[in-house]
Amino acid sequence: MGHFDVVIVDTPASLGLLTINALAAANWVLIPIQAEFYALEGMGQLMNAVRDVQKAINPNLRLFGIALTMVQTNSNLGETVAERARKHFGDRVFETAIQRSVAIAEAPLEGAPIVIAKKPNKSNPGSKAYWELAKEADARIAKILGV
Repeated sequence: MGHFDVVIVDTPASLGLLTINALAAANWVLIPIQAEFYALEGMGQLMNAVRDVQKAINPNLRLFGIALTMVQTNSNLGETVAERARKHFGDRVFETAIQRSVAIAEAPLEGAPIVIAKKPNKSNPGSKAYWELAKEADARIAKILGV
């Protein structure tokens, strides 16, 4: 079997068995969080679960980063949530934020991720934002791996 530097396991948003098993097997966790107050409050539960997994099963588990998603551009809510997340989590919050977008919501109907269903271009900010987030994550991975 080959060796991989990075394997991504996308789990449900709940703290069910699949998510706990993924945390048990992972070295790093990337947390997407909707730019909503209740989602930010729910981070406490998730961080408690991460700490529990670290103590009981996987002491190597670390926070890779937090990605803000579904950010509304026409309200202060997204900025307020981002500000609070950055205040609490510092530079672990990615600079790139994913805007709320109909194209992103519709991508599963096309059976493909937004970056494939809607190629990045000036008319598709959702796809472009995910590419930017991927570049930022790649830079963090390179820093972690020392390459």
